[in-house]
Amino acid sequence: MDLDILFVNVGGTKKRVYQELSKDYSAIEPPFWAALTAGFIRKKGFNVNILDANAENLTHEETARLIEQKNPRIVNIVVYGQHPSASTQLMTGVGALCREIKLLNSARKIILTGLHPSALPERTLREEDCDFVCEGEGFYTILGLLEKKPLNEVQGLWWKENGEIKNNQRAQNVRNLTEELNEVAWDLLPMNKYKAHNWQCLDNLENRYYYASLSTSLGCPFNCSFCSIKATFGGERIIRYWNPDWVIQQIDTLVKKYNVKIIKIIDEMFVFNPEHFLKIADRLIERNYDLNIWAYARVDVTKKLGVEMLKKLRKAGFKWLCFGFEAANEAVLEDVSKGHFTEGDMIEVREMCREADINVMGNFMFGLPEDDFDTMQKTLDLATSMNCEFINIYCAIAWPGSRLYNDSISRNLELPKEWADYAQHAYGFIPLPSKYLTPRQILEFRDYAFDAYFKNPRYLDYIEKRFGKTAREHIENMTKIKLKRKLLGD
Repeated sequence: MDLDILFVNVGGTKKRVYQELSKDYSAIEPPFWAALTAGFIRKKGFNVNILDANAENLTHEETARLIEQKNPRIVNIVVYGQHPSASTQLMTGVGALCREIKLLNSARKIILTGLHPSALPERTLREEDCDFVCEGEGFYTILGLLEKKPLNEVQGLWWKENGEIKNNQRAQNVRNLTEELNEVAWDLLPMNKYKAHNWQCLDNLENRYYYASLSTSLGCPFNCSFCSIKATFGGERIIRYWNPDWVIQQIDTLVKKYNVKIIKIIDEMFVFNPEHFLKIADRLIERNYDLNIWAYARVDVTKKLGVEMLKKLRKAGFKWLCFGFEAANEAVLEDVSKGHFTEGDMIEVREMCREADINVMGNFMFGLPEDDFDTMQKTLDLATSMNCEFINIYCAIAWPGSRLYNDSISRNLELPKEWADYAQHAYGFIPLPSKYLTPRQILEFRDYAFDAYFKNPRYLDYIEKRFGKTAREHIENMTKIKLKRKLLGD
């Protein structure tokens, strides 16, 4: 049977994005959005396949040759990263892959979907060697193309006609996830090749494989100025949920068919609606799968729900929760619409997690618009005092689709010259300036803060006590890798 559509997850980007950290410290994550879209299209009667060039460690040239062999009617490069903002940093690789595909066969039809193309559809269509760009979630846009509808009737589609760029209104977001998006094409993925984040497996670093990620909801009700997720959902500030029974069916499949024990919940805000996440937890407790799950949570919501809720999550297999603490200074947080919680709330939630035996991944950010050296130092002091099991340390960056991006463009601020350099660990990375600090000052502080946190004897002693000597050695080896920074003169 002829192949109607091939969903492609781009490869060949890890070294550019992570430098030497790509060798043992980054994850290889299944492209859930590609598998979800493939499942949706397959149920409509089309012949589909997935090529995960990232997991297969393929170059752009190798990927293009495989695409030519498979000869699909349409190639859909799905531009999603390990977290919502990571879509942009893949675009350098996406552009290179498009060029390689067209070199082999200029008539091959390519559509780009995902967060970055949805945020900048016109620019993407102008800059990349593709035929179509999708604005929005993409499910019905792709279906319309496959059904050979007239292009001007395919909602969410951008295309060129006689050198002129044209577009239609974006398609409505899917309303009933359980009914409309009820199949995930796990069977089309190389499930034995995915690898968990190093920190999620600090208690068992030898076993990071048999890993998967999935969504249980789509959307976010909040409006943080540095976040770009709204680009996919059209500014809609609601959460849509899959039925908890559907979620458990997916986990049952992952555990029983693919022996998956390590799971990431992709949702922007999993610990938000108790009617949703506690039903999932109850069903997992019944199954007693002995899983290692991590998910995103929010400080103010978690504080209200209390420690008994956290204990139930831990019993269900949630060993890690990730919190966007971002900054210690309330004025800094308020300026970016982060939320209504204080330094004291962050510390309290950290202690609640400790009481529930849940590890905390804390996200902290330097260089937000109101940051100066004093506020950044206060954030580092807070992170150090909380002594989370692991942290991510970011610089503020203008992700396409965010309010910060639009503001940066209007102010003519310097942004990274290539999309891959939006990655925090990239050689050419350039953060935003704050009102008081230059990009160089902020990046220099970020890299200093990384060393200050992970080389802290108090932290290393705690890691050894909690996870063992191997975990401590792993962290110590990680800190021996010095990132090269063009902005800092390397």
